Amino acid sequence: MDPLAFALNPADYGLPTREELVAYRIWDTHFHGFNDRTDPLGQFHANNLYVRRMGIERSVTLEAGGTLRAPLQPAAHDAELRELLVQERAWLSGITPIDPGFPDESCVKMEAWIRRGPCIGIKYVGGNSRGIPCSHPNNDPIIRLAAELGATIYIHTWLKVGGTPRGPGRGNLPGESTPQDVVVLARRFPDVRFICGHSGGDWELGVRIVRAQPNVLLEFAGSDPHSGAVDFAARELGADRLVWGGHGPSRSYATELAKVLESDLSPADRLKVFGGNFRRLASPILRREGIPFEL
Repeated sequence: MDPLAFALNPADYGLPTREELVAYRIWDTHFHGFNDRTDPLGQFHANNLYVRRMGIERSVTLEAGGTLRAPLQPAAHDAELRELLVQERAWLSGITPIDPGFPDESCVKMEAWIRRGPCIGIKYVGGNSRGIPCSHPNNDPIIRLAAELGATIYIHTWLKVGGTPRGPGRGNLPGESTPQDVVVLARRFPDVRFICGHSGGDWELGVRIVRAQPNVLLEFAGSDPHSGAVDFAARELGADRLVWGGHGPSRSYATELAKVLESDLSPADRLKVFGGNFRRLASPILRREGIPFEL
């Protein structure tokens, strides 16, 4: 049996076929392809079957280079991952994690993995050892370098309920950014665009928090799949500010694709959300690195 074929015909159930998914030109901007430290390449190849089966045009892994370690040291699989990103550049890109607790080391890592390497952006992970969110002044040299490189900037955000008194964001991990943190940072750099990840975990709040900051885009990957969330965000922010990601392997493509497919967006706006917006965001660095793509 063809490994790319579905066991059942999706059209019989009112679902898009693989050919229809391919036509959407989907860029999965949130793919955890290398987060198994013992066998990252094995995990990547296992996940790749589902990437191809769902007709994904490009995958963007968020683990290239691994979590920053200070003092900066290469990980065991760094050389293999760099080689893979170069060999598969026609459909695979990498974003490298940074740590605002170590801004100098983060910039060194960006030089190695972006200016002199195959990566196209940076990721702020969900918390760090020094408890520094993305709004802290430590981030300014990191963002200035990202802007110089034309790198994409993805920021994990969440609004975990906790604290005393209890409230959204008060239960976050040390250094785990909120949408409010992203807005504070974005105001300092109005000419730089940022991706607020996971819609803040609570899309009803996340959309409202970033609404007035035009250089902040919103991504829905990994947040709970609530019907109407994408429609609400498109009405409040405009479809041009929405970015899609699959968040595999901890989320299913069925769940993440449905967030857009169940919406009332026009076909043109679905094309923007599924990949067009990210392609425009990343176009400077894609062109600088000579990666072939079409807007």
